[in-house]
Amino acid sequence: MRKLACLLLLVPVLFVSVQAQKVEKEVEKEFPASNPKATLPDKQPEKGPGGSDYAHKKVEVIERGEGGKKYWLYTPAEPAPEHAPVVAFIHGYGAFTPEGYAEWLHHICKRGSIVIYPQYQEHRLEPPANYAPNSAHAINDAIEYLKEDKKRVQPLTDKFAITGHSAGGATTANLAADWEALKIPRPRAAMPVQPGRAFSYESKVQANNGLIPHSDYSQIPEDCLLLSVYGDSDLTVGAYCARKYFADASKVKPENKNLVEFRSCDYCATPLIAGHYTPAAPEGTADAWDWYGYWKLFDGLTDAAFHGKHREYALGDTPQQRFMGRYSDGRPVCELLVYKGDAKIDPDAEYLPVFDRSGKRVRKTEEKKDDANERRETPRETPRRKEDNKEEKKKDEEEF
Repeated sequence: MRKLACLLLLVPVLFVSVQAQKVEKEVEKEFPASNPKATLPDKQPEKGPGGSDYAHKKVEVIERGEGGKKYWLYTPAEPAPEHAPVVAFIHGYGAFTPEGYAEWLHHICKRGSIVIYPQYQEHRLEPPANYAPNSAHAINDAIEYLKEDKKRVQPLTDKFAITGHSAGGATTANLAADWEALKIPRPRAAMPVQPGRAFSYESKVQANNGLIPHSDYSQIPEDCLLLSVYGDSDLTVGAYCARKYFADASKVKPENKNLVEFRSCDYCATPLIAGHYTPAAPEGTADAWDWYGYWKLFDGLTDAAFHGKHREYALGDTPQQRFMGRYSDGRPVCELLVYKGDAKIDPDAEYLPVFDRSGKRVRKTEEKKDDANERRETPRETPRRKEDNKEEKKKDEEEF
């Protein structure tokens, strides 16, 4: 799989669900420990969340606004619906234009949603306190623009969802918590992906030296469907913010929220490493991380929130939620690790990556690593492009 070079819960990983443990034992009996000849999943499912059964053939895109209040507006076309749900997609630090997430943006839109992509940063020195207000301005302006002309696709503001990656993941959580003060629609679903507020995977750095301010996450609405997502080898932001949003969203009903860990898998010759850049999807680079992972989860979450279906693909620690596709020899790719809404999570727990920046496994998934070889990763722009993970270790001099 092409890895991204674009843009743990160690409470304890022994707390793997009973279902996941059963699946892993069955897999160990049926398949060898590794198979260098096996290949990664290379086809998008035809149907269901993450799949290619699109309701619309094309996407229309316009740009509006200037500076930190600029945004891109995506609407479904061929056929153009009379009205559609609204999704705000909040990018990672420095991803001022949408190219780094092009495949995901088009996927969401072709499934039938209006997508708003706020720039929110005029430049890399934009004060982090402006991220949420600038994003909110873009969201509200886009909605008003569509409403001004009834020939345009009309926004269903009672069906509003937010997702975002990295700094955009942190901003997603802030928007969901502060929706009333920011005067944006009430979020029906929110999915912060690999959220972070500092350039370190150490929990103490994220907690004490973060640049993006924390909101009061107990204000995320109780009926909001919430997925907080991180990877087991994220050397850029770790897991602190993902854990905190999950733990602090106390008003959200337990059945409406999960904490999800993407797990690395080195079964075949090309290892899947759940690093910071896997959610990005520039044109032509979508892969199993997307189809069976990020896209599937967000599709299921919004389908459940907007249409009352496919909840099992997003919530509940179900087989459908955990499934990440199969290798060419039939072995399942390492499943997602899901923590249900009533799990007791300590955001400050130490985060120990499974793979280091060179692509070397430094601990087993179910064990603690004795030493963290690299405590901090140099800030870089998010995202760039999916490719071999070797790119990740060559970009230390670049900005996040």
